[in-house]
Amino acid sequence: MWWELLWIGLALVFFVLLPFMALYLRRRWITGQGGVFDCALQLTGQETGVGWSLGLGRYRGHELQWFRAFSWSLRPRKRFVRGQTHFVARRGPHPLEAVVLFDGSCILTVADSLTGDESNLAMTDEAAVALVSWLESAPPGDYLLRSVESPS
Repeated sequence: MWWELLWIGLALVFFVLLPFMALYLRRRWITGQGGVFDCALQLTGQETGVGWSLGLGRYRGHELQWFRAFSWSLRPRKRFVRGQTHFVARRGPHPLEAVVLFDGSCILTVADSLTGDESNLAMTDEAAVALVSWLESAPPGDYLLRSVESPS
């Protein structure tokens, strides 16, 4: 009888801890490749304080890849291509936003040069300076060369 209870207990612990273990391993895999920082993305609309999702930003070649923090997907949810993305504005979070974002965050607005879509990213001041520098250091016309070389 006690063996059955032990197996049930072990199975329960295994199935309760399995999702958390998968999230931990996924984060270790993403961060283990370097160039990663905490970054929240406003997924819905441009309204103040609405639609923020916590995540990770990762520099990979000519892309900034954004991953949701609480997802099992190994693929980035959003990609910002270096030569095609430009910095628009920087601001501090409104009181409503400060509650849901990382401590000490600032909000950067970036836009896609081809589509005109704007995105809000929240990150630390150091990460914001690094992102703006990375975007501004792209060679002129870089996105034109890549769009001709690799049709996507």
